Amino acid sequence: MTLARTSRTARQTPVPTVLSSILAGVLCSAALAGIAPAVQAQATVAVQEGESTFAIAAGPLDQALNQFARAAGVNVSFDAGQVSGLQSAGLNGRWSVPRGLNALLAGTGFEGGRLSSGGYAVRRLPSGGATMLEPVTVTGQEYRLMTEGSGSYTTSAVTIGKGEQQLRDIPQSVSVVTRQRLDEQNLTSVYDALENTTGVTLQQSPQGGKYIYSRGFDNSVIQYDGVPLERNMYGRASNYSGGTAFYDRVEVLRGAAGLLQGSGSPGGAVNLVRKRPLQEDRFTVETKAGSWDRYGVQLDGSGRLNEDGSLRGRALIDRQDNHSFVDRVQMKSTTFYGTIEYDFSPRTQVNLGYSYEDLRGSPSISGLPRYSNGEEVGFKRSTSFGANWNRQETSNQGFYADFTHAFNDDWRFKMTGAYVQENQYLKYTASSRAINPVTQLGAVNAARTVADIDTSGVDANLTGKFRAFGRTHEVVVGANYGHSKIDTSYAYLVNYATFNAFNFNPDLPEPSTAALRASVDEARIGSNRELGFYGTTRLQLADPLKLVLGGRFSRSNRIWTTDTTSAGVLVNGQTTQANTHFTPYAGVILDLSPQWTTYVSYTDIFQAQMEVNAAGQALKPIVGESYELGLKGELLDGRVNTAFAIFRIDQNNRAQVDFNSSPTCAADYYCYTDAGKVRSQGFDAEISGELMRGWNLYAGYTFNTTKYLKDQSSEGQAFAWYTPKHIFRLWTTYQLPGDLSAFTVGGGVNVQSGQSRQIGATTVQASGRAVWSAYTKYQFNRNWAAVLNVNNIFNKTYYSAVGNLVNGIQYGDPRNVMLTLRGTF
Repeated sequence: MTLARTSRTARQTPVPTVLSSILAGVLCSAALAGIAPAVQAQATVAVQEGESTFAIAAGPLDQALNQFARAAGVNVSFDAGQVSGLQSAGLNGRWSVPRGLNALLAGTGFEGGRLSSGGYAVRRLPSGGATMLEPVTVTGQEYRLMTEGSGSYTTSAVTIGKGEQQLRDIPQSVSVVTRQRLDEQNLTSVYDALENTTGVTLQQSPQGGKYIYSRGFDNSVIQYDGVPLERNMYGRASNYSGGTAFYDRVEVLRGAAGLLQGSGSPGGAVNLVRKRPLQEDRFTVETKAGSWDRYGVQLDGSGRLNEDGSLRGRALIDRQDNHSFVDRVQMKSTTFYGTIEYDFSPRTQVNLGYSYEDLRGSPSISGLPRYSNGEEVGFKRSTSFGANWNRQETSNQGFYADFTHAFNDDWRFKMTGAYVQENQYLKYTASSRAINPVTQLGAVNAARTVADIDTSGVDANLTGKFRAFGRTHEVVVGANYGHSKIDTSYAYLVNYATFNAFNFNPDLPEPSTAALRASVDEARIGSNRELGFYGTTRLQLADPLKLVLGGRFSRSNRIWTTDTTSAGVLVNGQTTQANTHFTPYAGVILDLSPQWTTYVSYTDIFQAQMEVNAAGQALKPIVGESYELGLKGELLDGRVNTAFAIFRIDQNNRAQVDFNSSPTCAADYYCYTDAGKVRSQGFDAEISGELMRGWNLYAGYTFNTTKYLKDQSSEGQAFAWYTPKHIFRLWTTYQLPGDLSAFTVGGGVNVQSGQSRQIGATTVQASGRAVWSAYTKYQFNRNWAAVLNVNNIFNKTYYSAVGNLVNGIQYGDPRNVMLTLRGTF
């Protein structure tokens, strides 16, 4: 759906999208609202509006609709895929908005209708219908915030907070990776999307997943439609994997997000927003083929399931068969997604969804080593120390539900639930020793990881407006609860095989499960629960001035039980961390003009720690503060969003190794002390949107320094070695004019400065890099388009992960291409 928006005052009414974590609860809520599950009624909207003067030349329909919306000062939503390739005869003279819109659509097979929330929607005419020039009959379905089909790199509002908020009304930095960018850049995984977001960096996990960092701090919580779930609770290291096939967009907030998701890192929040059934019937097919024998196909269908469209459904299947530039690495992934949506009434809606992701193949785990003196070995990019029998089987199964009821135009209730079940099985060899620079010998461990993870959460909130002191103010009150549990086993054989670094033989004998468990077998069971109550009020102190005050009361409890058997000796251990905390939040927002807003905000930090001191006690929680001063702009009639922010984050009570304790104090290592203090500070800038007709641009730059303010051994040094000081991301496309309008060209670059890591007396480094990409699209007709992506066009050799001496070095992808054929019907 494309949304053309022209003024700050033309705000959309937030759309109902509320929970049904438990269907019975949903139906109960509907009953309490006095609404029977009946067919959605239609209402005739008689429009009586003034006239506007239009001078729109004949040309592509999508461009004509955008011009119309800007000239009329209204929102016009439409599916860019459906109108692609259609021409409009233009519009001249004085017209009322509804008559002018339908005159513009005359002969295209589409009509315009007014939405109950304000604004207009473009939809296909019924078979044999004629364009309507009088007031039209439309359903009561309200506008829903979607980026799919918009063709835009930005959006007018986000849902990472509670309800829908405009970007410039949030006193923190927020970025959005829209469906348009996900498709154009071929960002098929959540990691791909985050790696192309302002200020976000990733670090490879030794067990296949990646760690997410923002402003120097990790982020282990991922939100699903606003429900925070712990997705980094693993026995050894991150195994998380997730695709983007069934998401409409990825919303990323940078800075402390304790108000949204309770205790945790001040790095920020990631919100994955699912695709929903569309108002119009639509089917898309996508096939792709690329370098290293990579192939894929996707089918996505959405449609009305009853006559009036109050019941809608959508189903998607995505299949990817990917080989790699790395020897003996191949992965096949299959994704199923289905969702159904029903409007009990124009004000009440329920949505249910299900997803299943399956990933299996032969991985390369933990990366490559260095020489024992810290120097690079100079391996080929295709090098892998994985055996022929390396294998991975991962599945993610998700259940989603939401229920929304709008009591009136000002007050609405939303309840959302999510449950994700993850199963992991990995058996592999991985580098276990630095390479001897004299003998050129290295070694691998043989290992097996099995994990069953269940993560669930529910969020319920009430948003509304109230009048006081002659002004209208906003309020949000709500609660959420999350529960994660894991049962995992990790068994391994140390130095299972030695080899020459430049002559690795992958035909190693496969050890049995019994042999692995007889060596070292670590079984861990973990549980984490968190309950929070939150509230925020946005007080309109004056016409241009808002004061935002909020807080969250959180109670959490985490337990880890570990049983480790080594050489027949069993060692038991348990750590428990229970905390209760109040997180305050404050911000001031000042409108400098209709286009520009400045703000300042403060957020408290609270994060539990599982490390123990010499007395066997868990360390005190990390506390701290996050400050941000920013400027946001909404330019070119809302088609472009810009942002600039200066930030500082301080953390106290941070765990650091206590070298005064015994080297076998805890789990065969030193214990910890909570005397550490760190600081992260810097600024970031971002621009996204349509700068001129046919030209879309996204660009983001971050300058970030991190420092140990207080530490036993590293005071004054950078604490976040994985965070480059400079990060710049750019992606842009341009649709050629006139007779060449079937072509769209573009590309981008990801730039970052060097990284270094101190390991004892040795410093390992990775140089900075600039990796360029190119994009070409050809629109054959209104239904079919072909896209060619060329990544790393200059074949830059670089490390995507710095690693350590033993392993962890990961090469970035060499030059590669992907050809995609996409059809929309």
